[in-house]
Amino acid sequence: MPSRSKGNVILRQWEMIQLIPARDHAGKTANDLATQLASRGFHVTSRTIERDLEELQSVLPLDVDNKARPKRWRWRRQPAVDIPGMESAEAIALSLTQETLATHLPASFLGALKRRLAQANRTLAAIAKAGSHGLWTDKVRVIPAHVVLCPPVVPPAILQALQSALLRDVPVEVLYKGHKDQSHQSRLLYPRGMILRGSSVYLIAHEKGGDSRPRHFALQRFGNVRLREMEPWPVTPFSLDVFLKDGNQQFGEGTPITLKAIVSEELARILRDTPLGEDMVLTATGAGTVKLSTTIRDTWSLHTWILGHGPHIQVQSPPALKTLIAERLVQAARQYS
Repeated sequence: MPSRSKGNVILRQWEMIQLIPARDHAGKTANDLATQLASRGFHVTSRTIERDLEELQSVLPLDVDNKARPKRWRWRRQPAVDIPGMESAEAIALSLTQETLATHLPASFLGALKRRLAQANRTLAAIAKAGSHGLWTDKVRVIPAHVVLCPPVVPPAILQALQSALLRDVPVEVLYKGHKDQSHQSRLLYPRGMILRGSSVYLIAHEKGGDSRPRHFALQRFGNVRLREMEPWPVTPFSLDVFLKDGNQQFGEGTPITLKAIVSEELARILRDTPLGEDMVLTATGAGTVKLSTTIRDTWSLHTWILGHGPHIQVQSPPALKTLIAERLVQAARQYS
């Protein structure tokens, strides 16, 4: 761990600079920064931090909220230097991440990554300008393997309020419009978790006056969120892992099954490159098809995958899954008869 000697003042200040939040953040107090620095091995008082910040403010675009008690610090604008630096590999990874997440997450989620994504783009542009490498964004495309729905619009204020309530275990009074509601309804919720499925984000919460089961609430359906810090927190235990394991409201991980099916050679070629499971076995039948056997979880996503491959797969086992897929295919065929 770094020592507390005066010779490490520059190193300590460099660590502190990296902890200062962006301009869209409420800011951090000197005590906040002192606590975080202590976890990195730099044990100094909050007064020392304040002196450091006051000195650095003369050369860096730092902003202080003097009306807050205690004072809060943040960047006034994008820092003039990249903090920390970024290697080309990280920039490439972030560039791909940006393009992928843009099709899956509401725009308000990407706001937290705005600075790093912008830095990645600048790094890649500098590499292209300085060397023989072309601009990465001109050479690479991310193509989704399935239909991707447009992410719903979630106001940043709604997202930030729900995230704060979730992290701090604070009840929220909300206006929420469910699928069957004609207008927004007032509810008091106890946030328990958050789940991203496809392009939608859901808050998992208990509702005051409801039953003991947690329910899911789509973030785009919130009209207003107000933290109720004085409201007592319920004693009902909750585990997000248990919630998923139990298969609540189609969010579950599903129970393990041994999937056996007959697949086409075309689908078999795809599965040889990207297996369904680590123990997957493909065996040629000699009749132009391939036997498939693998351990996999029985989930909504698996059903969608099987139905999406239509004539290229015939489920043989387990019997319950075979019957379910057959019924859905018959129902689908009736739509075109």
